[in-house]
Amino acid sequence: MTLAQLGEQVGLSASYLSQVERGVIMPSLLRVADLARVLGVGVHTFFQEDVTPPTVVRRHQGQLLLQSGDVCVELLSPDFSQKEVEPFYLVCQPGAARDPMPRHQGEEFGFVLQGQLTVTVGEEVFLLHAGDSIHFQGAQHHAWRNEGEAECVVLWAISPPLPDAEGMWRAPDEAPEGKGGDGVQA
Repeated sequence: MTLAQLGEQVGLSASYLSQVERGVIMPSLLRVADLARVLGVGVHTFFQEDVTPPTVVRRHQGQLLLQSGDVCVELLSPDFSQKEVEPFYLVCQPGAARDPMPRHQGEEFGFVLQGQLTVTVGEEVFLLHAGDSIHFQGAQHHAWRNEGEAECVVLWAISPPLPDAEGMWRAPDEAPEGKGGDGVQA
């Protein structure tokens, strides 16, 4: 249907409808209702934001970001594009530690699924057991270690996503030359 044809059915000019379509002018709710009726859609259609379709990552099918002797990190989203939060699945062997973790803008959240994890944020130390969680600002000094005798499994999320997610999980001695892990990222 052309703008002229639509305009004819709702009593509006094609130039007016063109301005509405380009976001130059905002029609009244009555005019929006008329447009919806003629187009055969609900009024809510004009107020919906673009919605990204859901994505599913099956067990052990996430992108493997790091697999070293003591830590395995799997991305639980299919990719890094246009996400507001970055979820990870961590498996930490006894003795595994990351100190310091890169500081950054935004927030971090961790939920222990199995085992125990010691998390340091600023000067405070928290011993988390299965079922415990922690939520903190990423700009603070933070580190973690598995001081237990068993494997620790953690669901971890960072928001907003970091530009170098793989680098986030490397130990400082594993970082590429010139990329230390303690600077606050922009």
